[in-house]
Amino acid sequence: MIQLAYPLALLSLVAIPLLLALHLLRPRRVRVVVSTIALWQAALRDREGGHGFRRLLRNLSLLLLLATALVLGLALAGPQWLTSATQEADIVLVLDVSASMKTRSGIGATRFDQALAEAASIMDRLPRNGRMLVMTSGRKAQLRTGFETDRGALRRVLAELRPGDEAGRPREALALALALVRGRSDARIYFLTDGAFEPEVDPGSPDVVFRVVGGPARNVAITRFDLRQEHGTEDRFQVLLGVRNYTDAPITVPASASLDGRELFTRTLEVAPQAEQTLVLPFAGRALGQATARIDPSDDLAADNQAFATVNAPERLRVLLLSRGNFYLESVLAALPNTQVVKRDGPGSEDIAQLASSHDVVVFDGIAAPALPPGNFLLVDTVAPDLPFSDAGRVTQPAILGSGPSALMRNVDLAAVRIDQARRVAVDSRASGLQRLFWSKETDLALALIDEQRKLVYLGFDLTGSNFPRQAAFPLFVSQSLEWLRPRGAERLSNHVAAGSTISLYVPAGETQAIVHGPSGKDETLQAKDGAVLFDATAAAGIYRYSAGEATRYFAVSLADARESDVNRRWTPGEQRQQAEAASNGAQSLMPLWPYLLLLAMVLLALEWLVWAGSRSSA
Repeated sequence: MIQLAYPLALLSLVAIPLLLALHLLRPRRVRVVVSTIALWQAALRDREGGHGFRRLLRNLSLLLLLATALVLGLALAGPQWLTSATQEADIVLVLDVSASMKTRSGIGATRFDQALAEAASIMDRLPRNGRMLVMTSGRKAQLRTGFETDRGALRRVLAELRPGDEAGRPREALALALALVRGRSDARIYFLTDGAFEPEVDPGSPDVVFRVVGGPARNVAITRFDLRQEHGTEDRFQVLLGVRNYTDAPITVPASASLDGRELFTRTLEVAPQAEQTLVLPFAGRALGQATARIDPSDDLAADNQAFATVNAPERLRVLLLSRGNFYLESVLAALPNTQVVKRDGPGSEDIAQLASSHDVVVFDGIAAPALPPGNFLLVDTVAPDLPFSDAGRVTQPAILGSGPSALMRNVDLAAVRIDQARRVAVDSRASGLQRLFWSKETDLALALIDEQRKLVYLGFDLTGSNFPRQAAFPLFVSQSLEWLRPRGAERLSNHVAAGSTISLYVPAGETQAIVHGPSGKDETLQAKDGAVLFDATAAAGIYRYSAGEATRYFAVSLADARESDVNRRWTPGEQRQQAEAASNGAQSLMPLWPYLLLLAMVLLALEWLVWAGSRSSA
């Protein structure tokens, strides 16, 4: 059965009788000199025989022209061949939105533009009652629609899609798509991609049809960018930059980096074919602010020609000191930089869980500690219940025998420390996450504990009954303990993640939400849980700002992925996949016929030209 998409276009067939009328009405006067009237009688009989229709039948050139006009008129009407079956077919359309799809492919077009055109073609061939589901494949697979029959809604969704700056993981997307059509013989999956991934991604299923777009491309990329403090210094840092050449020819590329608008360096790099060059450059001063690295190659993908990093100042540490008075401990805490100390005689009637959530570290100094909620704690001469060690009496003048390899004990010299009296603790040897810091023959004197919800440092003696506070080791021990207890946040110098990743953002104690401002200018408000928020809308590279209360912090998102920057095809589909068509088991599908009619018209015109040329030569 044939349907016409544009039936009004059949009006163009009026050209056929017009051509015929013009041909028949054209004057045909021939001057003939004869010697007898018998010839005039023969000519009269020809005129009376139908105004030249017999000549018309013999005019093959005119017939071919009329047939061409007929075929073109039918092609304009958009005829479609309708095939019928018994069921409806579904299509899962998977669009690759990874960074390599931004690669230029032709004048003013990208691989993603080609994929959208292919998606529109697949939709046009969708069965009349067939459904389509659209999903995208980036670092994560995302469903963009359910199974829809509304072509307008599907086109609007496709028009809103854009490729990101993230590395692709097509295996996960195809696994999800196969799960959606499992057990269905009338469904088909179309994966529109550039094939810039490893061959093992192919699930080998006959239900998956690969449509590969794009061709060979040139690319030079930043694969690594980082800032790091030089070991043991506070006023020197290093910049790490890696640049890779994915072409088969050596290249010379300008490279530069800046920090908060201050140029760090500008270099011209010479990179061999299919090779990488790494720069590690030292700089004086403190690294603080927003850093950007750029290269300026002549290539087809711009997404990996820049990378970002941010360097945040350490957060102010909020310490709650519960003590009846301790000159030494209070003095050390007051002297620590970037530390805010609040002192109380005890927790009073307030809930300890509330106090722990509104402060970064809670210190119990000689105060009876309750069962500890999630949080970070320093216990001095007190033991809380529900810990893997318990109070078992007292020890007089314990001598320190040794210390452990923990970072809390780095450079802490205990040789001259004397203790009048200490608590004896019974330790559960089966406990995990418990570390001995230093000990005597009779008991452990200092312990560190970390579990799923708590971090704790235990010091098992009264500071006023020891010379430990008067030793140089004491402020060092306290400082390193608090730094270890600091909630996990911006501990690294450079704070950046790969595009498409989920990042955990530290929220200061007492705050319940954070507002994230992305490169696009859009704000997103997130609720904090356990002192952090999870943010996953990182598909775009750039600098992100987030605010929680009065604190404002930054983090950076970059592509910086060596595999994703290798934009040339590493996987080629077989013939069987390329020729597979959409499932139509029981569906009604429309096959356009106008391309075949257009080809027929061209053949007819060619034949007409041959007939005309032959008549001219015979004349």
